[in-house]
Amino acid sequence: MKASQLRCWVSYSVLFYFSFSQSLYASDDVDVAIDKIAKRLPIFSQKLSFYLPHDWKLAFSQSEDGMFTAEFLPKNEQLRNWSSMVCIQGFKDLSANIEPSDFLDTMAEAYRDNCYGDVLYERVDDEFIDGHQTASAIMGCTRMPNTHLNGLQANAYKALEHLGEIGHYTAVKGENDLYLIHKSMRGEEFTSKSAPVERANYREFMSAITPFKLN
Repeated sequence: MKASQLRCWVSYSVLFYFSFSQSLYASDDVDVAIDKIAKRLPIFSQKLSFYLPHDWKLAFSQSEDGMFTAEFLPKNEQLRNWSSMVCIQGFKDLSANIEPSDFLDTMAEAYRDNCYGDVLYERVDDEFIDGHQTASAIMGCTRMPNTHLNGLQANAYKALEHLGEIGHYTAVKGENDLYLIHKSMRGEEFTSKSAPVERANYREFMSAITPFKLN
């Protein structure tokens, strides 16, 4: 894969897709004890398993040009106005071309291109998922534009012109494909010293969607 293609794909990971929606088939198992639902998605050559809170929904899915994307939101939120999101992505035949840590570094560069404030990028503990190498990081922007509003009719949506956004990202080196799992939140602008997700609390932030499996 050419560097320009990789950067394009990574930019989509940062800015998301907001223009289409389609059906996505996944198995659901409700764990009443912990009040979350197990999801298992077939993505190219493997199946990725994770959890969602029981009151979340699939808001968007697409598989095109070797890239798979599925976005999940709380049931009372919409893609045009969300405060929490889980995004699962797959990049076909990419695992041999780039290491997970390098993929996250490239994402951080894309963040810098689109952030109006300070970019936060902190690598955290890397853990194997069913023997597959991973890299994880906290990544965010203290002040970024509402780029997801592009394409909406004028005055169709009222929102702050700028928002703070931060999330936890895990890149996974599959047998053939590269996978990206991230949970993000956004709201009012913040500072690097008042970031709502940091090393001290990222495991709690991710607890609603973990553990992950890839087989």
